[in-house]
Amino acid sequence: MKNTQLMIAGLLVVLMPPAMAASFKLDANGNEPFYQTNISKEVYQYTHSSSLQDLTIQNASGEQVPYALIPYEDLHPQTTTHQDSKPLIIYPIKESALDNPNELRIHLQKGAGNTSLDIVSSDGEADASKKANAIYLLDAGKKHAPLETISVDWQGVDGKLLTLEVLTSHDLQNWSHAGNAVLLKTANANNSILQNTISLDSPTEARYLQIRAIEPNGTSFKLTKTNAEYSKVQSIAPQLVLQTIQLLARSEDTKNGLVNIDFESAGHFPASYLQIKLPQNNTITNATIQVRNNTNEPWEYLTTASVYRLMQQGKTFTSPDVVLSPTVARYWRLQFNQASGGIGAENPSLSLGWLPSTVVWNARGQAPFTLHVGEKPSIVNNISIASLIPDYKIEKIQTLAKSSLTLEVSANNTSTEQAANTWTAPIDYKRWLLWGGLLLGVLLLAGMAFSLLKTDTKE
Repeated sequence: MKNTQLMIAGLLVVLMPPAMAASFKLDANGNEPFYQTNISKEVYQYTHSSSLQDLTIQNASGEQVPYALIPYEDLHPQTTTHQDSKPLIIYPIKESALDNPNELRIHLQKGAGNTSLDIVSSDGEADASKKANAIYLLDAGKKHAPLETISVDWQGVDGKLLTLEVLTSHDLQNWSHAGNAVLLKTANANNSILQNTISLDSPTEARYLQIRAIEPNGTSFKLTKTNAEYSKVQSIAPQLVLQTIQLLARSEDTKNGLVNIDFESAGHFPASYLQIKLPQNNTITNATIQVRNNTNEPWEYLTTASVYRLMQQGKTFTSPDVVLSPTVARYWRLQFNQASGGIGAENPSLSLGWLPSTVVWNARGQAPFTLHVGEKPSIVNNISIASLIPDYKIEKIQTLAKSSLTLEVSANNTSTEQAANTWTAPIDYKRWLLWGGLLLGVLLLAGMAFSLLKTDTKE
């Protein structure tokens, strides 16, 4: 009888299905109606869908709760803007009244110890003798970030509105209107008003600017200080999730000089970045990237990228990640042409990168809440974010309470276990359990018969 029990236990272990699906505990603190959860790398490892359509969230009663998937780009800014400022040198200019600002020709020459400025009007003569509105020339430099606003200080016109015009030029020959501004500096016994900012119609990278008073009282306007304000836009590096995929085979087409290196992805990873690591220093080459899902399908071309790995002054410089449209594929091929760089005897490695989505879910019912992935549910309660949250705004999502994911530990699903290849056909568990049940019944009957036979023999 003991042997029969051991056989039954062994059979149960054999019939136990492998870890093709996974459950994650959602750690939600408090009693908030909505939570946001970053989709971890492990969730992508267990999903059987290219867009997480096998993901469900359940409460303690086993009821599905609604959720919405938010793309990474919607919640994370791709750029950041920094404000910078610097003072500009002022060159005062006096001119006769001109019908057109383009009639003024200005020649600015900088020497080692001084700066010379020549002004020639349309009649070829510099005329500074007549009383006219003052203009000022500013030099912003050859290269600078787009200039948006200029803060100024002045003398001579207090308690009056002063209207100004701003012109811009790259070469001091051709001038364009860039904006108008009204300045005001006034005060009484208790309060004061200061409007000293000139906002341009649009950001400009022009080197030269003219500031011109366009009202009669501009004759007493004296510009004493200017400060240019710039906006520097910088890209923010995305927080990629990377998964290195398995090298399958290497083949060479010596006739055409091609080297094909094939890889297999074990999961449905939505790759939008490829990280190619070359094995040898000082390698510069081109790689053609192809994909397919079945070995009997033709390869599909994605893109061609320049990749390199250089060693200079003790530092290693590698090519940036290859950017793709989001692609889910099982088989990946790097093809190198020996006529355009080629590849050495060692093989490169390939990692798929993607930007993880965020799931926003409704904490309806009692905790604990569980996220399931990898199965084929008949109903998936995935709705749009506008339907889930009234008056939806990105700012509102960013303020939601955060909930983390923890992979649950069970006999079939342990935190140290690697997910099975989600591209393989799922096992028909019902069929195996049916046959297992029949086999178990046969073993029980055989055990009982053997036990009765043994008893009869002893008697």
